Amino acid sequence: MKPTNPIVIDGKTYDLYTMTLATASRYNSPDQQDASVVLTLTPTRFEGDQVEQSQENNRTVLFGSLASASQPAVVAVDEVSAAIQKFIYAEGL
Repeated sequence: MKPTNPIVIDGKTYDLYTMTLATASRYNSPDQQDASVVLTLTPTRFEGDQVEQSQENNRTVLFGSLASASQPAVVAVDEVSAAIQKFIYAEGL
């Protein structure tokens, strides 16, 4: 993942994010899906072959329901859900 703009920490440029995503979906009714999401983005850079991460500068997005999420977050959850649905069909699950 790439940040909107490279992040400079202690004079070092972190031009990548390592991502951790946890999501739990549920249905409020047969036609209304909801989700809880925790997204953590860790600034990451390479120094030669060595990876460096700035854990103390993590950026976390957290919401317990799509009702409290921003429109870009709702779109992201919809796109992740669509990708997982394609995977389910492809694997015959």
